[in-house]
Amino acid sequence: MTREAAEEILELPRRYTRDDLKHAHTEIARKYHPDAATQGHLDPQEAQRIMVEANKANAVLKKQFVDDPNRVVERVGLSLGDMGIAGGYAGVNWRAGAHAASADDEDPWSFVEDWGAEPAPEKPPLSVRTVLLGPVVLRLVLIALLSLWWWDTFPLLGHNLGRYLPVGPWTLYDVFVLVAGMAYPTYFLIYEAVSGYLSGLVREVLNGVVSWVTRNYVDLRSHTARYGCALYKLLREQVYAVLLAPVVLWLASMCEQLSNPVGKAIFLFAALVLGIDTLAACVHGGYVNTWTAALAERVEARYLLLRASLLRRCGKWNG
Repeated sequence: MTREAAEEILELPRRYTRDDLKHAHTEIARKYHPDAATQGHLDPQEAQRIMVEANKANAVLKKQFVDDPNRVVERVGLSLGDMGIAGGYAGVNWRAGAHAASADDEDPWSFVEDWGAEPAPEKPPLSVRTVLLGPVVLRLVLIALLSLWWWDTFPLLGHNLGRYLPVGPWTLYDVFVLVAGMAYPTYFLIYEAVSGYLSGLVREVLNGVVSWVTRNYVDLRSHTARYGCALYKLLREQVYAVLLAPVVLWLASMCEQLSNPVGKAIFLFAALVLGIDTLAACVHGGYVNTWTAALAERVEARYLLLRASLLRRCGKWNG
């Protein structure tokens, strides 16, 4: 496969980076991976052919970034006359529903970013198993468990206040316990109620285990949910500033308690570094956000492979 053909298959912009290449390949995989193809009622053989070509194209183009990961590559053979096609390879309309680009656009290939809406999964027939493994029951159960945790640990509730009041003078460790007791139960309760990603992860694990054991494919999610890995979303969409702040207080409290100068220096340094990263996380920066974003990409790639294996085991895919 030539570089020009590979760039056309992945619909890359005029100038692209390694991240652009990853994004383009992932977007195609999300729609034409066997799991997504099944949910979108696409022809399995055609979806498989598209995924094979996309994988070949990705293998060809990623070699350009081996020596210089930050390189910006100029696309070759870009034809303005072909921009009205929503998929340049073999006339396949990979992302139907998006508006076509025109020569008047500032960047004719920027319209690819507007695609991403994926067909909602088919609603499974109602049964005991679909109810127990489905998104509604699991989410309600997890919210109930998190609510009990919040009720049992939130410091400002009258029945919990006595546990958080120190006997003597306040120390940094007492502050850590108080802040952690307020932050974590409240955060995870609100996060699950708003996003449903925690129960989504539980659901995906349970659906996968049941499918693997019974060889009867189960993939239950809300009828309007987009295809994707819940763990990927968990890693990418956490408010890490809230999660890191109590850890910074704990490191500082350890520094206060230790008498060993070396130990105090280590914990103090760790508290300062993580404290700076926590401030950076407030604006979606910092090392923790960077590392978790990289980890999320690896998780999603592994997720796609596991899904393919599961579908083959259940006789839903011959790839």
